[in-house]
Amino acid sequence: MTFTSSTDQHGPSLSANLCGKTAIVTGSSRGIGAGIAAELGRRGATVIVTYTGEGSRQLAPEVSGTIEEWRSGGKGITLQADITSAVDRQKLVDVAVDSGPTKKIDIVVHNASNGDDCYLKDITDQFFERQVDVNMKAPLFLTQAAVPHMPRGGRIVLITSAAARMGVAETSVNSATKAALESFSSVWATELGQTHGITVNCVSPGPIATEQFHNSSPEFKEALQPLIKSTPAEARMGEVNDIVPLVSFICSEESRWVTGSVISGTGGMLLV
Repeated sequence: MTFTSSTDQHGPSLSANLCGKTAIVTGSSRGIGAGIAAELGRRGATVIVTYTGEGSRQLAPEVSGTIEEWRSGGKGITLQADITSAVDRQKLVDVAVDSGPTKKIDIVVHNASNGDDCYLKDITDQFFERQVDVNMKAPLFLTQAAVPHMPRGGRIVLITSAAARMGVAETSVNSATKAALESFSSVWATELGQTHGITVNCVSPGPIATEQFHNSSPEFKEALQPLIKSTPAEARMGEVNDIVPLVSFICSEESRWVTGSVISGTGGMLLV
């Protein structure tokens, strides 16, 4: 797996502005999560790189290895954790606290997601509960567990999706959970702002060329083609490196006056 720093495509090297910070990035063995973890590490953070299943066991250490290769002072720590499990969520928090230079958790990026597609007529209780557990319940309770360990200036980022507003077939549950995360963001920004000094924001990608997208149903991918071809920024799908800089900005000190926001990473797709 190869990771490209945002600076490789967008000009001079940025300062290591996250040195001394500790970050949790869920679902960070592949796709957008891997890109985010690698970039936060490149900027100097200690990053807990999480994965769930055996299929990602080989991938997560590659992300951690990339962080070490940047030689920016960042560190990658690989951890297997099922974020739908209360025990594993606490383990994740404990490892982050123990591993960081300040024994605090400065950044939590909720990236892990179940994006399975299903027509309304085929949705089962099991399908519904699986998506809600991963996409809504886990971020809520992981945030609850992490906040007591977060200092003022902490950052919480939720990776949502333009699917919350697109009305694409087969996304009844997934789009609803993404909309819920955007609601979490505005509520938590109020609850955690003045009292805790923590900002909470969403980054909302459009279709991104990841393994998860390529594994979607042919009908789902076909339905998106007209939107992709008419994307204002360029007639293409988004890439991981289009989203990563948005997240790293939200994690930085420069974003201190941004909270409760949903930052669009769609190339203007929903403007057409």
